[in-house]
Amino acid sequence: MIRKDILFELVEELDTYCANNAPDASLGDFLNYMYLKNSIGISKARKIGGGQVLLDEKDVPEEDLGKLLLMMNRYAKHYIKIAFEGTDLQTPEEFTYLMVLFSYDKLLQSDLIKKNAMEKASGNEVIKRLLRLGLVEKAAQVEDKRARPIAVSAAGRTLLLSLLPKMKTVGNILVGNLSSQERDLLILLLAKLDHHHHAILNNGDSNIYSGLLTK
Repeated sequence: MIRKDILFELVEELDTYCANNAPDASLGDFLNYMYLKNSIGISKARKIGGGQVLLDEKDVPEEDLGKLLLMMNRYAKHYIKIAFEGTDLQTPEEFTYLMVLFSYDKLLQSDLIKKNAMEKASGNEVIKRLLRLGLVEKAAQVEDKRARPIAVSAAGRTLLLSLLPKMKTVGNILVGNLSSQERDLLILLLAKLDHHHHAILNNGDSNIYSGLLTK
């Protein structure tokens, strides 16, 4: 028998969700929202830089998202630095450049930088270092003689393959005390955000937020 009180509560939640989210949101989006809301409501979480407290939806302001992402970035860099010990790699960016380049026969330097969502100057520095280390190499010229395609070298492939098991361990460490369902949901949400922001940066549309950020 269907409990009407639960059905009414579900309809109210759906009404609230639809009023505050994109009109094309799917059933899966709503279910993810309900899962996250209820998980936040009953779980304990560490204050940023502090102790553990019971979380409530009202206790998670939007500005905390930036802080939490920065903290996770620091944790990731710490573990990655340990994984890189004994190799010539120094930064996560060097690894991601090798990973992306490994997926292609060759890439123009400008395309490789775009795929890693970095500024041109910073991306060129990463590429220069990988070239000096012999982990990437110049590839055959394309029709446009001004273009500079590069590819992963044999040494780069060997290093990359040796690091993959360690980087998998880093990923397992980073998900920490999340359940398998929470881990899968986190991956889906981060992938969704990556797709959104990567498209903005690659289309040169990041200035749409400049007014909000410079107030």
